[in-house]
Amino acid sequence: MTRRVIVTAVLTVALLVVGLVCVAHGVDTTPSTGGLLVSPVPLTRVLGAWVAAGVVLVTAAVVCAIDVVARVRTARAARSDA
Repeated sequence: MTRRVIVTAVLTVALLVVGLVCVAHGVDTTPSTGGLLVSPVPLTRVLGAWVAAGVVLVTAAVVCAIDVVARVRTARAARSDA
């Protein structure tokens, strides 16, 4: 494998981790009464900007992963032909 493949693979993992952290931060499931005087219940609240950023980062990670797989296959094919 070339250095470029390894760097892209590391970038893929970093993008994936950061994207999943953003998505996890953007979904809030803390108990809330919803403003009513009742016992707290778990409500799911989505913070759009965090989730959108997470989706973009995870999508970029998928594109990088596809690039890594293509480069590895190309390198293996070139090595077997030589």
